[in-house]
Amino acid sequence: MRILFAATVIWLTSSGWLTAADGVGRYAIIVRQGMPWTQAVAALQQRYSGQVFTFRTAAAEVRSAVAQYKPRYVCFVCEPTENFPEFVLEANRFCRELDSDPYVDAIWGILTGLDEQHAVQLARAEPIVVRRAFTKTQADWLDWIAEGEYVTEWTRDRGEVGTKHPKQQVQMLSGGPKSDADDLKHVHGMLSRDDFDLIIGSGHGGQHNWMLMYPSGSGFLTAKEGALTMTAPGVSLPLQASHPKLYWAVGNCLTGEVNSPQNSFRNSYALAWMKNGARQYIGAVQPTWYELNWNMADWFLKQDGRWTFGESLFLLRQWSQFVLAENIAMGQDRRGTEYTDGIFVLYGDPALDSRLQQNREPALDETLQVVPLEQPGRVRITYRVKVNFVGAGNKRTAEKYDGWRIFSHLLPGSFSDVQMEKSDFAKVVVPGETLIWDAGTGLKVGDQRAVTFTATQDK
Repeated sequence: MRILFAATVIWLTSSGWLTAADGVGRYAIIVRQGMPWTQAVAALQQRYSGQVFTFRTAAAEVRSAVAQYKPRYVCFVCEPTENFPEFVLEANRFCRELDSDPYVDAIWGILTGLDEQHAVQLARAEPIVVRRAFTKTQADWLDWIAEGEYVTEWTRDRGEVGTKHPKQQVQMLSGGPKSDADDLKHVHGMLSRDDFDLIIGSGHGGQHNWMLMYPSGSGFLTAKEGALTMTAPGVSLPLQASHPKLYWAVGNCLTGEVNSPQNSFRNSYALAWMKNGARQYIGAVQPTWYELNWNMADWFLKQDGRWTFGESLFLLRQWSQFVLAENIAMGQDRRGTEYTDGIFVLYGDPALDSRLQQNREPALDETLQVVPLEQPGRVRITYRVKVNFVGAGNKRTAEKYDGWRIFSHLLPGSFSDVQMEKSDFAKVVVPGETLIWDAGTGLKVGDQRAVTFTATQDK
C-alpha cells in the first residue's frame, strides 16, 4: 500500500486502521497465457486498477516484471484444472522471491471457481464482517468473537458443546451428541441455519471431505459437483448454504487441494463451500502434521479486527520466515514450520476486506506514528506495543513460552533504507511492508516495548 503521507503526523492504533476502502495499493493479477477467464480478470482489474502479468508455462517467467511493479497484493487467477498441490508451492515461492530477503513480498491468494461465473462472483464479493462463528476446535477462540457455537471434534470429549453470547465468555456444556450420527445431525442443524460468518474446521480431511470427529469417526461432510452432503451410518442429509462467510480449515489435511492428477475439482471440498457462501477459504493442499497455521489466530482473532483474513495469513508467513531465518525454530519444529508454511493457501480475492467485528480489547495494543522528514520521501516511524492478554496452551504466544516474544505488524506502505534510532526489542527487521519484532523474552500482561527508525518510503 503506497500511500503518500500528506499529514504532518499519522497515527495508526488498535482502534483505527487503514482498510481496503482507503485503497489497496498495487494489485498484480497473474494468469497463464490463453487462460479464457477474461471476465474474472476484468472484474479484478476494474475493482483494483490491477495490472495483468501473463506467463506461458511457469509463473517465474514474470517474476522480475512483478518485482518491478512492487505490488501490495498478488492474485493468481486459475482455472480449476491446475495441479494445485504443485501450483500453491510455486505461488508461495514466487511471492517470497520478488526480492533477495527470505520474507513474503506480497499478500497473495488464488482466484478460481467451479466455472468462470463462480470466479467472477468471488472477484466481486462484498467484505465479510465476522459477528458469528462456528468452530469444531478451540472453543476459547469464540471468546474473541461476538457470538458463536462450538462442538468438540475429539472423541475423548464427546458430548462437549459450547455457546458464546454477546458480551459473555463461551459457556461450556455437557450432554451433547453421544454418537457419530448424533454429532452429524447436531452439526447439520447448526450449519443449516446458515447464519455463521466464519466456519473453523479441524481433524482429518481429504480433497473432497471432512471427518467430523477426531482421531476417527464415521460422520463425514462430503462434496460432489459443488454440492455438500453429510453422512453417517443410517443418516444422509444434504446441506445447502448461501450466507456470505469465511472458511478456515485450520487443521484439516488436503481440503485445499482443489484439483490434482488423482482428484477432480468437480468434487473439491473447498470449491463446494465457495459455492455455498464462502467468499474466502484457507486450507492445506497436502497432509498437515504440524500446527503452524493455528498461530494465525494471533492476528485474525486476537487483535479485535485489526487484520483481514488475507493479511493475517500473510503476517503468519512473515512470522514463520523470521523464526526460520533467525534459527529460533530448530529440529522437528523447524521441519514443521518449513513444510507447513508452503502448503496453506487462501482462495478468493486476497484484498477482500474481511475481518472480525470489534468485540473486546485486543490482545496487543499497537500504535504506529509516521512523521515525514525534511528529506523527500524520508520518514521517522515509531511503533509501540502493550500486552493486554496472554493465553494458555502450546502456542508460542502462550504462558508456556512466557508470552508474546515475536510478532509481525503490517506497515501502511513499503519502506527501505531503514536506520534504527532506538529500540526496546532484542531485534527488529523491516522487510518492505512488515515490521517484525523479537523481544528476546516473552512479554506478559502490562509489558510495553517501542522502536523508532527512519526509512525511505518506496514509490
